[in-house]
Amino acid sequence: MDRRLMVMLVLLVSSAIAGARDEPRLEAFGGYSWVTTSLLQDTVFLQARTGFSGWNSSLDWNTTHNLGFVAEASGFLGTPSQDDSTVRTRYYAFLFGPKITHHNRSDKVEVFVHQLFGASHATLASNSSRSLTASGFALAAGFGMDFVVRKHVSLRPVQVDYMISQLAPHSQNQFRVSTGVVFRWSFVNRRDPYQDPPPNHPPAGNPKTAE
Repeated sequence: MDRRLMVMLVLLVSSAIAGARDEPRLEAFGGYSWVTTSLLQDTVFLQARTGFSGWNSSLDWNTTHNLGFVAEASGFLGTPSQDDSTVRTRYYAFLFGPKITHHNRSDKVEVFVHQLFGASHATLASNSSRSLTASGFALAAGFGMDFVVRKHVSLRPVQVDYMISQLAPHSQNQFRVSTGVVFRWSFVNRRDPYQDPPPNHPPAGNPKTAE
């Protein structure tokens, strides 16, 4: 009898843990990023599509189990050269927008998509010509994957974005790939979305009258 009671207690505790999960309200991402951009096309500096290394960081506020909002900043630096010209390039993007996340059953793998809007800024300086500075509208659409390794830490092996920036005189189309670490805080308790909802109790009615 005592053994059966112990088994029942273990099952109840396991059910309670599965039914109520701690999820982060706030997430901060930071890491390495690489972008291939047409930023230098059709300029006095370079006639080629170029890749730049840099960084990417974001702050996410999760309003529900699946929906959140992202504030992101990224920057890329490089000094490409062509012939006798060297171009010192600085390119930044500041974006904000919604993020939708899908959680697997164990909540250890999270796949997300986002749509971000904001502004970009670039400075191009050459040793053989004048400098150019431009700012304009920017947007990015992409997806990524996080692996939860600890309650407060996740690894983001990949985030891929297609970006468009409107820097005069032309628009720039670019692909960006990022990887890094996610830190998680401000946990809230939410019900497991994969758990079956409790059965609905029939509404109380008038007692049946005896025939």
